[in-house]
Amino acid sequence: MSTTLTSQLGGAKGDWIRCPNCDASCRERELSSGEELRCTRCGATVLQFTGRKTLQPALALSVAGLLALVLANSSPVLVFSVAGRDQSGYIITGVRELIAQGYWPIAALVFFAGILAPLLYLTSVAYVSSACCFHVRLPRLVDLIRLSEQMESWNLVPVYSIATVVSVVKLRMLGGVQWEFGAQWVLALAVISLFVQQTFNHRLVTERLISMGVEP
Repeated sequence: MSTTLTSQLGGAKGDWIRCPNCDASCRERELSSGEELRCTRCGATVLQFTGRKTLQPALALSVAGLLALVLANSSPVLVFSVAGRDQSGYIITGVRELIAQGYWPIAALVFFAGILAPLLYLTSVAYVSSACCFHVRLPRLVDLIRLSEQMESWNLVPVYSIATVVSVVKLRMLGGVQWEFGAQWVLALAVISLFVQQTFNHRLVTERLISMGVEP
């Protein structure tokens, strides 16, 4: 069981850091194995013991996620059959249909959250993780870190996967629906995205960049 330290405790470092959840000020301190620093206002974890943790899992998963993203967008997700006519459905198909019906804002939102945001998020994570793993001072690292933070909440592929399943249930009342190879890659991308969010530790990234002489 991990040891929890409140944000009111002082430590060897003595610097003030902010809670990522409620923005309360917390006194930073050196942590031992199994310890974490929690905010006394909201209870969120402010600081964790990193120890020998590495960003290699984040690098491997983000690269795998990019591959899954390409295959998910280049392969049909499902085939819809009605009145003897078959139509293959890709991720981009929904965007095109929304544009054709005049729903430009919704089409732009679906394209951004389902295709562009996952691409930007996984690319920025792979870029930053590779720089930290190989100790290479790549250009615009700080900008890519900020991009990964901004795009993390917009990576809605897991939500898209659930919405696709719900849509298939409704479409089966109108005609035949058959899952295609692309559905497996959409599912894989959703799972990989969740694991990337768990393994890409922003605090660890900051520590690695400082050790490389890069100011986050």
